[in-house]
Amino acid sequence: MTRTGKSPRLSQHMAEPFVEIHPADATHHGIGDADIVRVSSPRGDVLVRALVTARQRQGSVFAPMHWTDQFSAKGRLDTLTAPLTDPVSGQPALKHVGARIEKFAARAFGFAVVRRKPVAVAADYWAVAKCKGGWRVELAFADDDIDWAGFAGSLFDVPVADTLAYHDRDTGQHRIAAFDDQHLAGALFIASGPVAVSRGWAAQQLQEVHTSQRERFRIVAGRAGADRPDAGATVCSCFSVGVNQIAAAVAAGCTTVEAIGGALKAGTNCGSCRSEIRAVIQANRVQAAE
Repeated sequence: MTRTGKSPRLSQHMAEPFVEIHPADATHHGIGDADIVRVSSPRGDVLVRALVTARQRQGSVFAPMHWTDQFSAKGRLDTLTAPLTDPVSGQPALKHVGARIEKFAARAFGFAVVRRKPVAVAADYWAVAKCKGGWRVELAFADDDIDWAGFAGSLFDVPVADTLAYHDRDTGQHRIAAFDDQHLAGALFIASGPVAVSRGWAAQQLQEVHTSQRERFRIVAGRAGADRPDAGATVCSCFSVGVNQIAAAVAAGCTTVEAIGGALKAGTNCGSCRSEIRAVIQANRVQAAE
């Protein structure tokens, strides 16, 4: 993450630490997709996002080892492993350890985009990733009795700003956007479950000029208008192609990875996303058949 973490394009593909869990194991432990999971060993524990997938072998889990304290609250996998190194190369033993998984009892989830990197985040779980124009932040809280306006102010770090806010305490939804002149200083979205906001679209708003009240209300609503299609979660980092764009190409007749590459360029550079593109194609072909 010392170099990758500085790249907005690379950071958007997997913007937070995660753990891959087989669906049967997730069901057994009461873990849903996008929940926060505590992974622990006798040496320590981490908090990571759940990615429920059949590509992970049942009975084992996988989590990337690259996250550091700079970019996540508790994403360092080396806290789980024994302090052993290869006697010749010095390579640490980070590849295998017995671990326990359990759902983290989050009372509130959050997502934010901010122009300045947060210095300190008062949340049980947080992860930051560079994006064009600023930073995106994933959040989870063990307690929901929080002054969200005050939290947003500390997160945005803007002394004077025009603010729009929406609060629904019955459903646990809170949305706050602050503007510094005509630019977005930060936007915070809070929900009782994983936040359903287009991350890519929200991050783009940090680069836009927001002159009208209508444009600013769109940010609080958490979605673009019908005139601005959402690309969806990034699948191809090399060419910034989103899952919705691939799905649209499949609907238009692109039914192979090669066809998607020809239409969108996705998967034609490093190739690491080709399996993910294939999965999107298959999922959308199944939906069309049904």
